[in-house]
Amino acid sequence: ARRTLCQDLCRVFDEIPETIEADLNKLLVHLETQTEANSQPETDNRQLTAEERREAEELGKSEDLSARILADYAACGLVGEEANKLLAYLVAVSRKTAEPLALLILSSSGAGKTALQDAALAFVPEEDLVKLTSLSGKALFYKERDALKHKVLALEEGAGAEEAAYAIRNLISAGELVTESTIKDLGTGRLTTMENRVEGPTAVMLTTTRPDTDPETKSRFFVTAVDESREQTRAILEAQRKAHTLAGVRGNRAVEEIRARHRNFQRLLKPLEVVNPYAHELEYGDDRLQGRRDHPKYLNLIKTVTFLHQMRREVKTAPGPGGEPIAYIETTPADIAVANRLARELFGHSLDELSRPSRTLLGDLEKMVAEREASGFTRREIREFTGWSNYRVHTHLKELIEFEYLACELDRPGGGHRYRLLYRGEGKDGERFVLGLKDIPDIEKEAGT
Repeated sequence: ARRTLCQDLCRVFDEIPETIEADLNKLLVHLETQTEANSQPETDNRQLTAEERREAEELGKSEDLSARILADYAACGLVGEEANKLLAYLVAVSRKTAEPLALLILSSSGAGKTALQDAALAFVPEEDLVKLTSLSGKALFYKERDALKHKVLALEEGAGAEEAAYAIRNLISAGELVTESTIKDLGTGRLTTMENRVEGPTAVMLTTTRPDTDPETKSRFFVTAVDESREQTRAILEAQRKAHTLAGVRGNRAVEEIRARHRNFQRLLKPLEVVNPYAHELEYGDDRLQGRRDHPKYLNLIKTVTFLHQMRREVKTAPGPGGEPIAYIETTPADIAVANRLARELFGHSLDELSRPSRTLLGDLEKMVAEREASGFTRREIREFTGWSNYRVHTHLKELIEFEYLACELDRPGGGHRYRLLYRGEGKDGERFVLGLKDIPDIEKEAGT
């Protein structure tokens, strides 16, 4: 086709083929350069004014940034959901890290899961947000190379992205999508392959009403739910009524200023590395295979909390492998405390979830292990210590295993079962807890701080 065009142009302009071919080559190089430039994602080139930068930095340097964020959520009309709001904000900010977080909000229709997601996304700069209503199975594979890099990918309803579940899982796990398609080479007429690569990393937010969401997909996410209690409904109704008063109208005028301040703050966050000097003192339950996937999420949650507070941290440098300095900030016990609090409130257990007999049995097992100093025990030993019947022990052991307070193991091939206590006395004060997490005083003591 190019040869034919060259011949036609020679006749039209009465030029020799060499001249036309040289001009065509220059034109092709120019067009390819323009194509590459146009394929780059649009970025926000707007320079912040001195006042905008001052306000954004003042927010980032707040003594209690978490409380400030929650207060701004409330000012923008989202009441309650303290832990969920902070987690959603951290997920959005994590897009700027090498290993972003992913959030799945699972609740009943009309409970407010979309309102929670929209409130968090309103703080994200427009250039860093890809918000979709529906998504076909292959759509993500054919986006531009940098279209999702360090962005938040948000879908309002998981049902609209069921076909794309595989692509979303790989985007979270591998940090990129790579596909090859068969095309016809127009020059030779032969079939060939074309690779398309979509780079991450990408923070992902989904909402859904379906508790039977694919387990492989759910395992990549922090899964949470909105508060569906009567008290929360009452608070929401009160906030809706307040929005129609004069105070509510005045508050609505300030909402956009608050959101703009958070967008500018997030624009100013630098891609710094995070070093956790307390990493070796941390603990996480190692009794389930699921811990191999949940533990990195817990570590990245701590990392994101540190990243969020970078404006209050000293930026340190260390020599890198190639001689280039690595700029980093360090995690503090306060960062770990925030992450632990979120983990307990959102993903933890509560002793109130147990039936009264199972809770009593758990207390008896704790006493038995302390007295006998044995790591494992049999059902017979439980009966002898508690005086319970075999049926009663069997019934309530099953509940304790289901809630992961106990681990059940085969004593030997063809033998009976032995049980191991995973519970270490947490939650007796009524608070939620995550099995296996170490308290902050213990971490500081072992680290020598």
